[in-house]
Amino acid sequence: MIGQLRHRLGLYAPSRIADDLGGTITSWSFQRAIWGAVEPKSLSETRENGRLAVTQTYRVTVRHMDDFPERARLVWRGRTLRIVAASDPDTRRERLHLICEEEVR
Repeated sequence: MIGQLRHRLGLYAPSRIADDLGGTITSWSFQRAIWGAVEPKSLSETRENGRLAVTQTYRVTVRHMDDFPERARLVWRGRTLRIVAASDPDTRRERLHLICEEEVR
């Protein structure tokens, strides 16, 4: 497994800050750098407001972390990947499989 985790990823977690109007502003703060395996899974195209929207999904495998944030983002090669789901595939607490969608800016 170690040889497969060759991509350097930045793990970001949300922090909420109260604004002047009673709402909150979400800002993303860097937590740590981690190593992972990134593999593209699917590509889908949809029409939104008359424009073509493309969604790329990835499966990212990282070492297991007990304190993995509930909502998180990964930054990989300048791409922002929003984590949709996280699971421990064999319940041995060795690795996490993360299903991610690429966020288009």
